[in-house]
Amino acid sequence: MKKLIVFFLLAFLYVLPFGMVLSGKVIVLDPGHGGIDKGAVGPSGLLEKKINLELVMDLAGILKAQGATVYLTRTSDKYVYLEDRIELANKKHADLFVCVHHNSLEGYPKFDETEVFYLNEGDTSKFAAECIASAVGKALDLKWKVKKDDFKVLRLAKIPAVLVESSFISCVKREKWLRNPFNIWKESVALDFGILSYFENVGGEVK
Repeated sequence: MKKLIVFFLLAFLYVLPFGMVLSGKVIVLDPGHGGIDKGAVGPSGLLEKKINLELVMDLAGILKAQGATVYLTRTSDKYVYLEDRIELANKKHADLFVCVHHNSLEGYPKFDETEVFYLNEGDTSKFAAECIASAVGKALDLKWKVKKDDFKVLRLAKIPAVLVESSFISCVKREKWLRNPFNIWKESVALDFGILSYFENVGGEVK
């Protein structure tokens, strides 16, 4: 019930002004890791693969409600090869591929920031990264960075693609924050706002 209330409040505050900007758009969401690949592990044992999936499931519901056609590379705790993840996006001719992760930095239990990666300079991937990094960083009250890197899912992408490291699960305070499902919902809303901003302003500058 809380999720529905927050969703409709946010719709009136900033989603509705975007209109039906996602109508007809195809978005592929990729919850990083899964199955035997647990990803990063928080200080008290929280698994990145679990948080990534929870976040993407929330985000998918929001995007669908806003008119987008959404595909997920996994909907359960299973391992999916990197090639298969991006192949889905390429085959669907996705308007945007978003790979969702949470970062880790061993030995730095207080470090936390938002990082979004892109690779292709020939499309709008960098602009998508800027929109999403700005939205997530501001929502989580974190410094945010946009970086170019040769991740495999980005290298094989034939469509605009980004890899999001929303925050650092290795941060003690952030791991505790991520254990609250309502905070996962807040993070999914921030990602949604970044995606909306991208499609609304693509070809322009981040507002």
